[in-house]
Amino acid sequence: MTLEIVVLSSLVVILSFFVRGLTGFGSGPIMVSFLLLFLDMKIVAPTAAVLAVLTGFLLLLTFRTRKWVRYDVLLILVPTYMVGIIVGTYGLVFLKSGLVKMLFGVFITIYALKILFEKKEGEAKEVRNYMGVIAAFFGGITGGLFSSGGPPVVLYLTRKISDKAALRATLVFLFLLMDSWRLLIFGYSGLINRHVLEFSLYLLPAFLIGNLGGSLLHIRINQVLFKRMVAVVLVIIGLVLLF
Repeated sequence: MTLEIVVLSSLVVILSFFVRGLTGFGSGPIMVSFLLLFLDMKIVAPTAAVLAVLTGFLLLLTFRTRKWVRYDVLLILVPTYMVGIIVGTYGLVFLKSGLVKMLFGVFITIYALKILFEKKEGEAKEVRNYMGVIAAFFGGITGGLFSSGGPPVVLYLTRKISDKAALRATLVFLFLLMDSWRLLIFGYSGLINRHVLEFSLYLLPAFLIGNLGGSLLHIRINQVLFKRMVAVVLVIIGLVLLF
């Protein structure tokens, strides 16, 4: 890794984990989108997985996050999420990097447009548990392929949980469990190697800055406006990846 790549990657990580600290999700799409512009998916996805596990522990053990976790909802999501991660990880192993990059471009563009044009959030509505099972399965697949399992599950949970603190805490705990599982699958598949671990170590200072900054500001910032700003960036990156 050259110094230029480490510096650029660190700036991406600060932004990515600032969003994660702020909302409880979102680091995967931003980090993977930007890093794919100059790194291979087989380096980017495992590195994102390593940092995601670290951020899960950091966020869960700070700011009284554990107090707000909705464990009843987690029981619906975890089993099929784990299965989906296995499917997605083996897709990452066997698919060509160029194809995976194109698929991620399509995925991230659609997700960003959904955030950008969705109506103002209101009260969470009761949704059927089977929708959570489906969302978790597809979240696991995208998590295994792109280190970005959040979108399907976040869309489900924003309609399931109305309290902002409970939503963020549940997302943090869910992704800690699933990122840990994904890291094990990546290791078993041979995707975690010395280069990935060294790269993750280089990015650790940026990771800490982003997480702590986002966590300190998550109560004060208008999340709707902020997420839409992120969505605009993601649309641009998604189109770059496609063309």
